[in-house]
Amino acid sequence: MPRSRKTYSAPLIQLRRSGVHGYGLFARDFVPQGERVIEYVGERITKAEAQRREDRRLARRAAGGDGCVYIFELNQRHDIDGDVAWNLARRINHSCGPNCETQNIRGHIWVVACRDIAPGEELTYDYGFSYTEWRDHPCRCGATECVGHIINSAQRWRARRRLAAGK
Repeated sequence: MPRSRKTYSAPLIQLRRSGVHGYGLFARDFVPQGERVIEYVGERITKAEAQRREDRRLARRAAGGDGCVYIFELNQRHDIDGDVAWNLARRINHSCGPNCETQNIRGHIWVVACRDIAPGEELTYDYGFSYTEWRDHPCRCGATECVGHIINSAQRWRARRRLAAGK
């Protein structure tokens, strides 16, 4: 069952055009390390339903449509589909050098500042996509650690090696 469709206010952030991709969320004021910035909300779905939606997303992308991923792993049985209008957190872009991280706190996904964030700074977190799909997700973050693809930090060395070898 979807969560309430109320509008989630987030006094610490604002939505603006992003230099990374489309729109992004930016800090209105100083955000201290450890602060919960916003909850990632959406429809709670089973893993099977998440796979059906992923298959539809891949078909849309292959046809030239939106290829953005909004499914977030919640636990072994359920995921959250954040592709809903009331989920402002879905606008947070990926970065290979993020200033936030996601934390599962009692079954709720929170975006938490992993360092102090200055006013006007774009909020980012590492999407942590698996190595098996690294070529499917180009990265535009511009961080020094970036390999040009969205891939979890523990596997970036593999992508660097493949790119260096021309594979």
